[in-house]
Amino acid sequence: MSTTKICGNCGGTEHYRATVFASGEKGGTLPIGALHGPRYENIICGQCGLTQWFVSPEHLALVREKLERVE
Repeated sequence: MSTTKICGNCGGTEHYRATVFASGEKGGTLPIGALHGPRYENIICGQCGLTQWFVSPEHLALVREKLERVE
């Protein structure tokens, strides 16, 4: 089984990771109220620059509680 990540935009296999902390009005980029200063993991494609943001696992319960689920 391959563990190589493939970019959904360009098919690239060179990726970089960065941990970032949200800042700004209302405590970050997600409108969750109690969630302030959340940490995100960014995965960036080294070929096309596509950036994906992932909420840290400790904040997922608040995401499920406060945001509307998309079917």
